[in-house]
Amino acid sequence: MAETKIPNSKSMADNTTYLPPEIIENILSRLQAKSLLRFKSVSKSWNTMIADPVFVQNHIRQSKYSNSDNLYLCLHVSCPNTYPIPVVKLGDKKIQTLQRLESCYARWHDLCFCDGVILLTDGTYMRFALWNPSTRTSKNLWHKYSCPDAAFGLCRDPATDDFKVVIADSDCYSVYSCSNKSWIMLKKKYDIKYTGLGVDMGYNNNGVCVDGASYWVWSKDNATQIELVYFDPRDDEFKILHKPENIAEANQKFTYAVELKGCLCLYYNGMDESTIRIWTKEKGIDSHSWKELITVENVGMSIWAFQPLCFVGDKIVVWKRGLLRRVLLIYIPSEKRFEEFEKDTVGIFYYPIPYIDSMFFPTEKPRPKMKRKRMFLQ
Repeated sequence: MAETKIPNSKSMADNTTYLPPEIIENILSRLQAKSLLRFKSVSKSWNTMIADPVFVQNHIRQSKYSNSDNLYLCLHVSCPNTYPIPVVKLGDKKIQTLQRLESCYARWHDLCFCDGVILLTDGTYMRFALWNPSTRTSKNLWHKYSCPDAAFGLCRDPATDDFKVVIADSDCYSVYSCSNKSWIMLKKKYDIKYTGLGVDMGYNNNGVCVDGASYWVWSKDNATQIELVYFDPRDDEFKILHKPENIAEANQKFTYAVELKGCLCLYYNGMDESTIRIWTKEKGIDSHSWKELITVENVGMSIWAFQPLCFVGDKIVVWKRGLLRRVLLIYIPSEKRFEEFEKDTVGIFYYPIPYIDSMFFPTEKPRPKMKRKRMFLQ
C-alpha cells in the first residue's frame, strides 16, 4: 500500500495557484475556525482572505446553516472558573459532546450572544467581557457603575460593521462602540413613549440579537400589557416593534422572545396554558411582518418553564427550566406530545448558550498611519 504524504504549508500554497480565488474562498468558508486560524499561516494571500470582513461574515452564515446548527455551550456557575466548557450538539432525543473549551469564564454569567461573540459578567455587573469561544479571543470592559437590573444587548451596525454593547438602565442607557473603543452614556429619556426599560423588563432583560439589532419583550402598566422594544444600532435609538395581531389583541402578560432558525420569534400561551403559540418575524431590522410558525399542544408546564431552543427536522428541542429540575425535551408535532432525551440531561445547563463556529471578533478602528517627514543632513 502506497504511503500517503501530507503536503506542507508551502506546497499547499503552491497548489492553490491552479484554483480560482472564489473556489478557494468557498472551500475555506466551510472549515472550522480552529482550522482557519492555522491556515492563515499558509500564505499571505490566504491570511488576507481569511481576515477579510466579507469572508468572516460568509463564514458565520455558513456556520449558522450547516455543521454548527443546534450547538450549545454548557456554562455552569457551580463549576471551577477554569473548568473546560463542554460544547454539545442537540439532536432527536440525543445529546453529543463534541469538544471541551479551555476558558477562564466558566463561572461568569452570560448575558447575550451575537455572531459567535458572548457578553458575560463576573457578577459585579461592572466588569464585563466579550468572548469568542471559537477563537479563544476576549476583551474586558468596565462599566461606570454596577447595573444588575439593567437590560443588556449586543448589536452590529450593518452600515459601519461597528459592534456595540448596549446597557439600558432605568432612565439612561450606555453604548460601547468597539470601533471607537469608548462608552457613550445617554442621560435622557428613551426615544420611545415609555420609560424604565431596564427596571420593568424583569423576567426577560437579556436581549435577543437578530439581524444586527437587539430585541426585548417589555411589560408595562403593571405587567398587564407588553411591548416589543429594539435597539437600532444605525442611530443608537430604542424603537417599538409592531406585534403580531393576535398578541396585540390579547395583550398577553407573559410573552417571550427567542431566536429560532435565524429569525426573531415570540411565544405565548394560546387559548389556555396547555397550548403555546410561536410566531416568527420576517428577516430585516425594518420589517414588521409576522407569521405563525407552530402551535405547541399538551404543554403540561408553565410558560415560564418552557424555552424552545432549536428545531430538529419538524421537531422542537425544549429546555424545561424548573426550580429543582431542568431537563431537555423534544416536542413531536405529529403526535402532539413531549419525550425526554435518551441520555439523562438533568442539570446539564445552568443556561444554554448558542454556539456558532465563528472567526468574528470586534476590534477598534486602526489608527491612521502618520507620514514621516524625511530629514536631510545639511
